[in-house]
Amino acid sequence: MNAPTTPQPSADDFPVLWPVPTRWADNDHYGHVNNVEYYSYFDTVINQYLITAGGLDIHAGDTIGVCAESHCRFLPAVAFPDPVVAGLRIGRLGNSSVRYEIGFFN
Repeated sequence: MNAPTTPQPSADDFPVLWPVPTRWADNDHYGHVNNVEYYSYFDTVINQYLITAGGLDIHAGDTIGVCAESHCRFLPAVAFPDPVVAGLRIGRLGNSSVRYEIGFFN
């Protein structure tokens, strides 16, 4: 019996969209962006959003963001110089935590 599959999201499922430029150095020997680079993209997208929309002051503010857990499901590969757009949405808003959901689209 096959496990149920989750439908693949589209960019329309995310209220915030940010361009994420791929870099030559992001590619691995197999010719696509290495898995570890996506986690750097996650940090960039979330912090850019918090700085731009939330007023986060990363240099002099009292508030910091901490990633307590992360997960990634890889779908179609991305490679330099693909233009990539990151979709950002809130998956869960708690009393002291936020679960962000990010999708990458090219």
